[in-house]
Amino acid sequence: MIDQSVRSLLEDVVDTPLKLQLVLLFVEHQQLRATAAQVANRMYRDIWSTREALRELAESGVLSETTTREGPVYAFCPSCELAEPIRRLVQCYNEPLERDRLHRTLREIAGDASYRRAMRMGIAFESMSF
Repeated sequence: MIDQSVRSLLEDVVDTPLKLQLVLLFVEHQQLRATAAQVANRMYRDIWSTREALRELAESGVLSETTTREGPVYAFCPSCELAEPIRRLVQCYNEPLERDRLHRTLREIAGDASYRRAMRMGIAFESMSF
């Protein structure tokens, strides 16, 4: 069973596999300061989804965002209320059986991610275009 604080973190903040990968990257390399393009190149991901995921993680309080001439630069700087759930997430991810459970849960949550974001922002899901 996944810890409730980790499940809440997945539902509210880390609601896609890309965001999980980004959080794990920044946790592992806590001194990393990088633009979306640098992160996308490092992870072999497309710039558009990487940029959006980084922006959302910054808005959620996982990353800090500093504006430079090259664009926003992101760094790991979790808010106080997210620090412990992130620590537990990493701990869970490091256990093979828990990692499988975590990925299963994240796949379920990712299917509802757009709906959850719309609800948090007060937007009617039906009015969103995909």
